[in-house]
Amino acid sequence: MKTLITLVASIATLSSFAQDVKFGKVTKQDFEKTKSTIQVDAPAEVLYADGNYKISFNTNQGGVEQIKKVFYRIVVFDKDKTPDDVLKIDIPLYKGNSSSDTDKILSLKAVTYNLENGKIVEQKVEKKDIFTEKVHRFLDKQTFTFPNVKNGSILEYTYEILSPFYSNTDTWYFQQSIPVVNSNFTLEAHEFLNYQHDLRGGFVPKVGKDSKQDIYTLNEFVRGRNANANVTEQKLTINTTKYTLTNLPTYAKEAYVLNSRNLLASIRFELSSYIVPGRTTENFSTTWERIGKDLMDHENFGRQLNGNNFLDETVNTLIANKTSNLEKTQAIFDYIKTNMTWNDYLGEYTDNGIRKTFNEKTGNSADINLMLIAMLRKAGIDTNPIVLSTVQNGVINYAFPSRSKLNYVIAGATVDNNLYLMDATDKNAQINLLPIRAINDRGFMVTDKGMKEITLRNSIMSADKKTITADLKPDGNLSGIYSSVRDNYFYMADQSEITADPKAFEKEYTEDYNFEISDFKTQDNKQNLIRHQFKFDDVKVDVAGNKILFNPFLFLANTKHNLNLEQRNYNIEFGAPTTNTNTIKIKIPEGYKVESLPTEKQFTMPDKAGGYAYKVIEKDGFIIAQAQKIIPYSVLPPQYYKPLKEFLTNIISAEGQQVILVKQ
Repeated sequence: MKTLITLVASIATLSSFAQDVKFGKVTKQDFEKTKSTIQVDAPAEVLYADGNYKISFNTNQGGVEQIKKVFYRIVVFDKDKTPDDVLKIDIPLYKGNSSSDTDKILSLKAVTYNLENGKIVEQKVEKKDIFTEKVHRFLDKQTFTFPNVKNGSILEYTYEILSPFYSNTDTWYFQQSIPVVNSNFTLEAHEFLNYQHDLRGGFVPKVGKDSKQDIYTLNEFVRGRNANANVTEQKLTINTTKYTLTNLPTYAKEAYVLNSRNLLASIRFELSSYIVPGRTTENFSTTWERIGKDLMDHENFGRQLNGNNFLDETVNTLIANKTSNLEKTQAIFDYIKTNMTWNDYLGEYTDNGIRKTFNEKTGNSADINLMLIAMLRKAGIDTNPIVLSTVQNGVINYAFPSRSKLNYVIAGATVDNNLYLMDATDKNAQINLLPIRAINDRGFMVTDKGMKEITLRNSIMSADKKTITADLKPDGNLSGIYSSVRDNYFYMADQSEITADPKAFEKEYTEDYNFEISDFKTQDNKQNLIRHQFKFDDVKVDVAGNKILFNPFLFLANTKHNLNLEQRNYNIEFGAPTTNTNTIKIKIPEGYKVESLPTEKQFTMPDKAGGYAYKVIEKDGFIIAQAQKIIPYSVLPPQYYKPLKEFLTNIISAEGQQVILVKQ
């Protein structure tokens, strides 16, 4: 039991972090702030954010429940520049296998406040303006948009959710897309529920701890686990831990980061043990080895790989006349990709099971990839599942063994002492070329002998070849044809977006150009090559007296790199080894000749982690410019961050050079 001195100290610590900020208590003074005190040019600022998660025993129905209370207050300085995620709020609601296993919103309030003629005018978000959307089988989201937002508006929202899921908390992000003045996260849990925390980011929060005691009857918290337990009163300690961070800058939009949230200050909790008096302690996620053993014993994971005699005939047919193990691997992988369709559900556990998936030709990621593993094993290929966290789910903290953080499985086959990675959920994937969702740093290969860390990397070189053929007029107008031919990783990424929404793909592809575009089209040869093409007109270059000055790389020239930090402690993620080649051919106008051409450039990064070549020539009445950038790795470690910045800065300098034509 804590001494009085310790208890007083802990309460004082908590009180020092507290602020008297309550929903609906907005004053005229709150409108006096006209710009961020953290970043002057920020379009908005989180004044206060508070997440209070309480995990306790349900005294009426038994079992354990989690209550999530969230409160935000935000001030808007420039509505037009404020990010969408500030003005439109998404609230996740998780679901289990049964209708009773679902998050329930107990309350939701949201208000826009404006100061008009010296009076505070509030406009509430009405129930009719709150929409529920099904994301997938295990997740819904409630969405609303703040009404009547103006420059100077104050936005508030608060909600409370009752959840039957208590094995882990949501991730609380202290940092946001706008600066944050004050952000708090509090976890309150009974002493029998022990949680470990996963704290990330480059900021160290202030931590306050407190505890109090409450009286429960023993059967109230073991009901459902031991219905015959004797009823006895038990004093139970409730432990509270509060994390506070203040004056947090917005996260800089960094290039070569597949999920920018991996860089943010955040915290989440996961249940590590459950202790009930008179019962054996239940431990969860104590080590990665324990998690691996549990997976192999699970009926929807490891046990799915046993038996499966119904696959024998198909496997034997596929590998007939194949002379090498790699040929057998390719044949089985191609069969699964072609004949099975992913239903877009993630999961490390099967949903349908291998047999049902084989018959119905559709399943979740585990259904399909565990079937791939089972078939490869039947062909004599040493193959094991590799569990991982997808890119959108965030990178795994390897010092924090977490069962709930794993949400995906791929196949790892060892052929002739080489490891080959495969994900058959994407029909355009290849061996050693995974879809972007699966290349999230590292995963774990799960075998009967234990867990082994596996680096998740794409190793197939992917090329993007852009060409421009243009006609330059004496008045400085350019018109021509642009074409881009892409393969492998680029092909797979483009096809995924086009399949989801072809119009959105076209819009995103062309919206950054500030000149007239026509006849956009995409051609897929169905053999791992895709071409995007459009015509352009009214691209203007400088005409000064009897001279024409222009950048020979036109709108393809690199002008910025978006590496904004002094240093980065996070990997540099390219997705795949890449070669980018730009070739531009511009017809010189009649009556003009070349006065000067850009200087040829060639340089590399340390350890040949990147290379670049640039050259511009005159030939047969044309300016011909070519640049090629090669990055031979899908991921570089953080120590290459500064060399990469220098490398990209040199590219920008090289591609900033101009051609000068003079009238003869």
